[in-house]
Amino acid sequence: MALGKDFKFALRQLLRAKVFTTVAVLTVGLGIGCNTAIFSVFYGVLLRPLPFPDPDRLVLISEHTAPFPLLSASWKNFSDWRSQSTSFEDFGAVRSLTMSLTGNGDAEQIPTQMVTGNLFHMLGVQPRLGRAVAEGDDQPSSRAVAMLGYGLWQRKYSGSPDAVGQVIRLNDQSYTIIGVLPRNYEVLQQKPDAVVAMGPWAKGLPDDRSWHPGIYPIARLKPGVSLQAARAEMTGIAKRLLKQYPTDNIALDAIVNPMHEQLVKDARPALLTLLGAVVFVLLIACGNIANLLLTRATARRREISIRIALGASDWQIMRQLIIEGLLLSTMGAIAGTVLAALSMPTLLRAAASSLPAGSEVHIDTHVLLFTVAMSICAGVVFGIVPAVHLRLVDLRSVLNETERGAVGRHAKRLRSVLVISEVSLAVMLMIGAGLFVRSLGRLGDVSLGFSADHVLIAELPMPPREPNETNRNVDFYENVLRELHSVPGVNAAAAATFLPASGQGGAIHFNIFGHPPRNASEYIIANYRAVSSDYMQALRVPLIEGRWVTDADRETSPAVVVINRAMAKTYFGNQSPLGKKMQIGAIPENDVPWMTVVGVVGDMKQSLEADTPTEMYIPFRQFNQLLPISNMSIVLRTEVDPHSIVSGLRETVKRINPNQPVVKIRTMEETVSQNFAQPRFRSILLVIFAGIAVLIAAVGVYGVMAYATLQRSGEIAIRMALGCSRDGIFALILADGMRLTLAGAVIGTAIGLAIAQYLKTLLFGVSTTDATTLGVSITVVLLAGLAASVIPARRASRVEITTLMREN
Repeated sequence: MALGKDFKFALRQLLRAKVFTTVAVLTVGLGIGCNTAIFSVFYGVLLRPLPFPDPDRLVLISEHTAPFPLLSASWKNFSDWRSQSTSFEDFGAVRSLTMSLTGNGDAEQIPTQMVTGNLFHMLGVQPRLGRAVAEGDDQPSSRAVAMLGYGLWQRKYSGSPDAVGQVIRLNDQSYTIIGVLPRNYEVLQQKPDAVVAMGPWAKGLPDDRSWHPGIYPIARLKPGVSLQAARAEMTGIAKRLLKQYPTDNIALDAIVNPMHEQLVKDARPALLTLLGAVVFVLLIACGNIANLLLTRATARRREISIRIALGASDWQIMRQLIIEGLLLSTMGAIAGTVLAALSMPTLLRAAASSLPAGSEVHIDTHVLLFTVAMSICAGVVFGIVPAVHLRLVDLRSVLNETERGAVGRHAKRLRSVLVISEVSLAVMLMIGAGLFVRSLGRLGDVSLGFSADHVLIAELPMPPREPNETNRNVDFYENVLRELHSVPGVNAAAAATFLPASGQGGAIHFNIFGHPPRNASEYIIANYRAVSSDYMQALRVPLIEGRWVTDADRETSPAVVVINRAMAKTYFGNQSPLGKKMQIGAIPENDVPWMTVVGVVGDMKQSLEADTPTEMYIPFRQFNQLLPISNMSIVLRTEVDPHSIVSGLRETVKRINPNQPVVKIRTMEETVSQNFAQPRFRSILLVIFAGIAVLIAAVGVYGVMAYATLQRSGEIAIRMALGCSRDGIFALILADGMRLTLAGAVIGTAIGLAIAQYLKTLLFGVSTTDATTLGVSITVVLLAGLAASVIPARRASRVEITTLMREN
């Protein structure tokens, strides 16, 4: 009953003060809305558990090698890990790839996964239709079977149960459909359109432990076995295998990490930074509202003091104020949730390429519980701050008070502390946002090493060749390039197995003639590209020494290689590498040709933030003799808008092979832009949050100065009566406001510099003590504080002295 009366009274009070309530609800709503939106992303990416039974017992196991801290496993090491370990109740693996789908409409490239026969049982995945890939399907001699992804089942078979038992052609091989995956099936943040067994494919792998075809082992810990125990056992197995196979095993250790933790580790630092930023925004908003409520409570001191004199207990007064605060924060939470829901589509579009693939982000029960918790905490703070202040005021002095607007030292000090705190937090956010903006600018200044304008790119994946079709794939690529030269608007046509600035690439072991490695620890590795002639010219990469790859570099010609400047400097120092001989493979082999270095070209970056890799470029027809090429990217330099060439590209490929899909058609500039996606996303959000923080902090400074000026009207009247000029009054009030702003700026800068040390890994080319960032951040906040102080200072200086004397 008492709570109901308190609630009705609080609601009447808030409705009576419409302007105050509106400002407070919007401020709280802005703070809670920002937090709700970012926490939705944070929870969806970092906290949402994997959709499998007992997900905490699932681990990913990787090889640790000298050049790569985490690397996919070789098939041989995976097989030995599985057979020798005892810490796991099940041990499987998955490999992601793309396969060409033909024979059912237009040819297309679909995401596919290879799995061991025990994977679905280990993960507790039940097929939507039919049966799952099982151990019997995973033997070297097993017949080819496949499961359809839910999306492909709907798209190609209209969700018909009759799809099971039909035949589907993947990479020109027939697979019998045995089942359909659940709608939300996802492993390693990928939703495949098809799943096939790994065993029949693995039988063709070379007997080489340094060969890493993208196999990712997944295991489930036995009940009662700790992660530390599993790590110790796997380290022992890895050390034993390294000693047993010293010539080709490069795995120095086997790294065991919780599956979910490893999948999200790259996104964690940026999301933690954004979450911290929005918490600062909420704290600033709460400080502002607490200041407003403190001011309002001061104006209500006589009313509350009378209630106390009439017998109201401390708890009843505090309960009343807390209910008012909770009511205010609840309305703000509702407004914030609506704001978050409305902004979520835009936020996700902006963050699309910045989040791990397959992340499910939406406002669900967990997010709403977080919002409720925030609103309760904020409401309690809103009620306690004015309640504590009021209990510090002597009841009798309030009842005997005749001077209107008198204010105690405690209220003034508390308001000042709140404003200084707001300004400090705003400065910290401004410093963080400034560092990210500066970092983004430095990324934009990085030279990629090639020209990205007027370049159209696309991928042409081909099914694996048959043993008797040694040159079928490279003949196709060569024919396509020859025909593309005649497409109107095309200046140059070339191809490569991997493109720069795409985030993709291949690394391979090699050895230098006359310098064989003595053991596996001396193996050397470099990035590689199999390229056609005109590749460097199409991207306008400078030739530093020697010659380019040409059409004459074919299977029957002497093996040659072109290297980049970084590789020349790393392995040949100040000597000219021209004429030096290199061989693919960790150790010299008699049946592998020695490649002569015939050229040195400029460095191209694989990503803006990464160091320039050592890289070799091998003529694609010669490389095909060593490792069959199954995918090449077309590079077309155009003299017209690249998008206008798309139809010509499709028609050319279709004319040569109607069943050949052309996928991922885009411009090189669009690919380069992807390198900016994550830093741009976090920079934009931090700038928005910092702007909101500065605005709220400025409102806080204005509120305190406006109220303080009102309370000092008597003092101002006396000063003016004694001869103080209007300019003097203006300077006096302005100085008080700037004193608070400056104190907050100093404190915020000191704390901001300390916190910025944790941002080092997210910055590029910018020091955490960057003078420009600090100067701009402090200046912006000081100007905001100045603007907030000018209005009450001008108002105080323009009031007539007779009016002030009459009122006081």
